[in-house]
Amino acid sequence: MNFSVPGGLVNGFIQHSQGRLHYVNFQMDEDGGVNQLVVYVLENYQSKEWTLKHSVETSYILGMADYCIYWFDWIAVHPECNLIFFTLVRDLKLMCYNMDCRQVKVICNLEGVEPPYLPYVPLYAELEALCI
Repeated sequence: MNFSVPGGLVNGFIQHSQGRLHYVNFQMDEDGGVNQLVVYVLENYQSKEWTLKHSVETSYILGMADYCIYWFDWIAVHPECNLIFFTLVRDLKLMCYNMDCRQVKVICNLEGVEPPYLPYVPLYAELEALCI
């Protein structure tokens, strides 16, 4: 299936969460003045139309009005919750943003840890309960 994403895929990412594709990126507001973190959901695969699920000013998340997208790396969207995981490369921090309560938390310091940072995905193939 071919489809486009709002604003193009430059510096954004697509991931499956809560049964739907999510697209996360930065965008300028309609006036072109404020950078925002935006989250879109592809709810209807037939129409290929994205629905804006969430937006927040980047200054709220990053604690600064001026930022460089190269200071920021996406890690994952939680598969079941409205959480986005990312790193602030400049500050060497792993962080998460909770879209429901609009809170940012530092999870840990990344000093001495090298990218790429990959989300943990459990492998259930070897569980005895799954063997026939």
